[in-house]
Amino acid sequence: MRKWSAALVVLALALAACGGAARSPATETPGAARPPGWRAVRADYGVTDSEIRLGHRNALTGAQAVFAPSAYFLEAYVRKVNDEGGICGRSLRLIVEDHQNSPAKAMQDSIKLVEADQVLATMGDLGSVAIVSTLEYMNQRRVPQLFVTLGIERALDPDRYPYTITFTPTFAADARIMARLVNERFPGRTVGILYQNDDSGRDALDGFKATFQGRIVAEQSYEATAPELTSQLANLRAAAPDVLVALTASPTFTAQVFRYMAGSGWRPQVVMSSPNTPSVLARLVGDGNPEVGYRQLAGAILNVYTLEPTMHRNTPELQSLADLSARYGAPPVQPPTIFIAAAAELTMEALRRACQQGDMTREGVLRAARTISDFHPSTLWPGITVTLGPRDPFSIEALQPVEVQADGTLRALTPGPVSGSPSR
Repeated sequence: MRKWSAALVVLALALAACGGAARSPATETPGAARPPGWRAVRADYGVTDSEIRLGHRNALTGAQAVFAPSAYFLEAYVRKVNDEGGICGRSLRLIVEDHQNSPAKAMQDSIKLVEADQVLATMGDLGSVAIVSTLEYMNQRRVPQLFVTLGIERALDPDRYPYTITFTPTFAADARIMARLVNERFPGRTVGILYQNDDSGRDALDGFKATFQGRIVAEQSYEATAPELTSQLANLRAAAPDVLVALTASPTFTAQVFRYMAGSGWRPQVVMSSPNTPSVLARLVGDGNPEVGYRQLAGAILNVYTLEPTMHRNTPELQSLADLSARYGAPPVQPPTIFIAAAAELTMEALRRACQQGDMTREGVLRAARTISDFHPSTLWPGITVTLGPRDPFSIEALQPVEVQADGTLRALTPGPVSGSPSR
């Protein structure tokens, strides 16, 4: 990929302050034959008579590459949409950039997508640490970032960042639900906390501590670049908590927790954050054998918001994804592809609404996305819906608490999804 210099960053921000480059509105070519569904619309960036350009930023390489299948699946999803006639009678063109979970690289990629590619919007971007570093720039340039994985609650200020709509629940909301579960299911038990030493981990830590009513006997942090967590886990074990709260942002780190427990004989009750999807974690813990992994995970508690490939593999929703993967050569159905399918479905809904309103400018697409209400993407957990608004950029605000079973199924711990808002 082309590398952009620091000078270009300065230039781009200067352009942002001045309103940016001249717009390139889509124009209707007189007498041209139109495909079904085509209509004339207002447009500024990324929309022509025949094409809609979108960007996607992801970690295809590096420590967070476990989520890379989402990008490859998204490319296949877009090909499927195009084969079915596209959106507004136009083909989608998806431009994928690998930010490597690096803030500097994410900024370079964002400048390329905005200044060179002139995308209409980005969709389903992954990598909170990388994406948060671009918020100022993307919002100054008034580029919609639709249904991104930005779980840092304090960064989602609708006044400061009105062009950012998150898909994933915030780390703080997830942690508040975890704390309520511990309060209700394990009253009087002591707690030890493991968290990542960055904005995502501190957001989760703040959310948990503000809600938890019991006694915390130990806290241990780790860096996102840490090769292993042995010393932190040994310190937590020495404090002998009844409940271990793993506010870990990646299954890669959480797998180390369960391996340490298996090797040491230490077995506290584990309550872990929602990024630790059981099917991914079971494969890591079991060294490639998920059946072994699930037996070690049995009894662990977490919150979920998407369908799980082990438990829901035979549902029509996941069968449809499997068919898409087979037809378009996409990665097999797994948590990252299930997640991105929901984000893509929401993005397509926003684009269709913008088309119906005759306004596919960046502002028009943002307004259309904000009208989504009580919408259930097909790969979300039953009962979880998306409602947005002018001052509500949070797509997922309720999660389903579950307990992992030895056979890979998930047992619901509440009658339905639970709100992660500060006060229920």
